[in-house]
Amino acid sequence: MKIAIVVGTRPELIKMAPLIKEMKKRDNKHLFIHSGQHYDYYMDGMVLDIFELAKPDYNLQVGSGSHSMMTANMMMQLEKIILKENVDKIVVHGDTNTTLAGGLTAAKMNIPVAHVEAGLRSKDKSMPEEINRIIVDHLSSYLLSPTADAINNLKKENISSGIHLVGQTIVDSIDWLNHINHYDVLTKFILKHKGYFFITVHRQENTNDLMKLQSIIRAIKQMTLLENYQVVLSLHPRTKKIIQENNMLQQLSIDKLLILDPPPNFYETIQLQKHAKVVVTDSGGLQEESCIVNTPCVTLRENTERPETVKCGANIIAGYQVENIMKAIHDSLLKSTNWKSPYGEPGVSSNIMDIITERK
Repeated sequence: MKIAIVVGTRPELIKMAPLIKEMKKRDNKHLFIHSGQHYDYYMDGMVLDIFELAKPDYNLQVGSGSHSMMTANMMMQLEKIILKENVDKIVVHGDTNTTLAGGLTAAKMNIPVAHVEAGLRSKDKSMPEEINRIIVDHLSSYLLSPTADAINNLKKENISSGIHLVGQTIVDSIDWLNHINHYDVLTKFILKHKGYFFITVHRQENTNDLMKLQSIIRAIKQMTLLENYQVVLSLHPRTKKIIQENNMLQQLSIDKLLILDPPPNFYETIQLQKHAKVVVTDSGGLQEESCIVNTPCVTLRENTERPETVKCGANIIAGYQVENIMKAIHDSLLKSTNWKSPYGEPGVSSNIMDIITERK
């Protein structure tokens, strides 16, 4: 049996790195395929370094482009690789264009698809990620779900076979950090433990809508007015590009605002979340990570496909309006952080490989 794991973005690579390592440990003939959807060292190269991953067996180098162009390009290249390498199973993760391309290509070639992080739903089909995850779930043979909520979503859509509750692979990724050389992130960025807010903004529903982006920037300005707290903004390349193109960079020249450009690596991002007073983000991954490291999260969206973070008390959905964001910040400052993470214990990747290789 030959398995191929297909990833393409920094969040995918972070969550799938432990699974790729486990796959290669079991049989180095299995394939690690990178689509090149993220192609910047700061977005994906640093992840390879942190997890001590070898270079991908194949890099499709699709780069940027429209959703349709990227997906079609990936599918054409993946088809050739699958035929050349006699791939028996394809493993994809999450909800990106890479996920969709890998899932569709395999399904059309009658190859079983394993979908890691199956069953997540935001209930918002205006988001391309929601369309991607729904389609891939419905064509997958192995639905590897992180939580019971995700499994319930699948059952509501009449998906009943191939479902496995495995936990969230990000738990393994964070656990890996215990095995690498540590350095003092607070000293590097001159920050105090629980003395700052850590912010990321990158989703297209916020960055492509200038009204929403302006509102979020106004909220960031208000955060800098709160006594005793610094504000740290990790600047995503796409967000930076949009801010520059619309002459908004000057609005971020604010006392008490530290802009991290390029964005920090995964180790630093986890440490910055762990030591923050509040994480403010539109990232699905950071909603999970902040929950796992017991830091309150304020989500800059109207919905979330991670409702378990809200249920356990770790996360507040605030949207993009200034008053709602600031209320969520104030509520988070008073919040207890003794919730239990819903994402399981380390060992998720090994469990997934056992299921895919049908050892269990």
